[in-house]
Amino acid sequence: MAQWTLERAKRAIKTAKKDKTSSDEIYREAMELTFPDRENFTKRKEGQSNSTYNWDSTSQVSVIRAANRLSSDYTPRDYPWFEIGLGSATKQMSEDQFKQAFNKTKDTAKAELEGITKICQAVFNGPGFPTASNETYIDWHYGQGGMRIMPNDDAMGEPVIFQSMPLSHFYAYEGPNGRHDRWFFWHTLRADVIQAEWKDAKLTDKLKELAAKPTPPNVELCSVVYRDYDADAKDKPYRYEVFYFKGEEKARIVERTAKTSAFVTPRHSKLPGENRGRGPVLFALPDIRTANKIVELTLRAVAVAVAGVYTATENGVVGPVAVKPYSIIKVRKNGGPDGPSLQRLDNPQRIDFGQLVLDTLHANIRKIIGDHSLPPEGDPIRSATEFVQRARELLADQAGGLGRLSAEFIIPSVQRVVDILETKQILQTDGLKIDQFLIEVRMTSPLARGEAMAEVENLVRFMEMLKTLGGDQLMMYEVDMEKAGPRLGDLMNVPLDVRNTKDQKAELKKGMTAMAATEAGMDPAAAQQELAAQEENLAG
Repeated sequence: MAQWTLERAKRAIKTAKKDKTSSDEIYREAMELTFPDRENFTKRKEGQSNSTYNWDSTSQVSVIRAANRLSSDYTPRDYPWFEIGLGSATKQMSEDQFKQAFNKTKDTAKAELEGITKICQAVFNGPGFPTASNETYIDWHYGQGGMRIMPNDDAMGEPVIFQSMPLSHFYAYEGPNGRHDRWFFWHTLRADVIQAEWKDAKLTDKLKELAAKPTPPNVELCSVVYRDYDADAKDKPYRYEVFYFKGEEKARIVERTAKTSAFVTPRHSKLPGENRGRGPVLFALPDIRTANKIVELTLRAVAVAVAGVYTATENGVVGPVAVKPYSIIKVRKNGGPDGPSLQRLDNPQRIDFGQLVLDTLHANIRKIIGDHSLPPEGDPIRSATEFVQRARELLADQAGGLGRLSAEFIIPSVQRVVDILETKQILQTDGLKIDQFLIEVRMTSPLARGEAMAEVENLVRFMEMLKTLGGDQLMMYEVDMEKAGPRLGDLMNVPLDVRNTKDQKAELKKGMTAMAATEAGMDPAAAQQELAAQEENLAG
């Protein structure tokens, strides 16, 4: 598939717009009920208020808290939340096989990847990613988040620009193997900043005219990324292009190629045959609707109970009745013989009829969305282990979503940043490819390390049990301490610069052998020769 013609691009954009619109309704309703002021599917102007549709704030608070939880515990700023390292395949290679395949030792490769990780982490810890990722996490809880990762052409700014894309403004198609391979992003930009956004943009005469006006108007554009399967996979298989269609005017104002997609659009979960994802807010939508209606009816009942509805005598004909707080209904008489001139109608005084149901609905909504917050301070004091338990519950409840988030957001984002930094010659990686087989991205954030810490606990508990049963001899007999130590260091994400290399360990081992031989009255040289012979026999 070579580069699209303008006619083909226009048809593809029109089709994508139609497909997006047909599936917008369920997301629009979910946002209207949970985040009304951010709902932008039908918003016509900035700042338009839709809060009158939302009576219950529980779901909105839960979405914000769940997104903030991911920002603080999954991709926290100023914390090394990921690392690029050797994959499972390379770990299984022997030292000689690895050196023959990559012309370097494993320790050298690990040190190089650790250096690459630190540079990439500095980019992600900059001002752009924390903000953009939080906005992406909010939309991700509805089903699908979107982020645009672009190189910064401004030499005075950060090298990589992170920008979130609202769910209402983009649409992505699945390609082979269920992976996204085509993206459409509709956005509005002021005409005079198009050239600043893309240095290589080729403006039409009409766009130049609009940009030169004293008050440049906004221009509607569509950015498209699609996989060029005819291109060499080792070259640049993704095309990034920006189109301008207005009336009869058709123009491709930007065209670029890259190794990776500029758009990253993670889904929470998906149904077969659908391109868009489904998130926990959609799963909780029945409870959200019910809770919202209960709160609305309760508030209306409170208003009527407090303000009251009255009847007033009148000799005329009774007209249309409006039942609302402080309303007055005209009647012929208020009792006999004529009754008072103004009388309050009887109305239900019990307004807590839905509280029990509402508490259950709120608990379900928080549980589904992932708001695993601790109870209020006024509630009974609970054990300190509840913090750990809540983290484990979140991992268990969000296992599928976090797995897809890692595959469709974390890994592509890290690969995209590596490619941009390599293009800018900030990194020298010789085309580093993260395939999760030879080279992988591992999450090291507090939330993602729950499983690793469980493995650490199992290993340490096993060693302690062996030591209790048979002392150090049984533990040394069952556990290879030379492998257990590095394994624990990898699971606990201990930096390599504070861990001894294999050469350093060999020297320390020789020193300890010589010291033990001296204390036993043996020849240190003979002891070292015997040790070398034993290691050679074990290796053979």
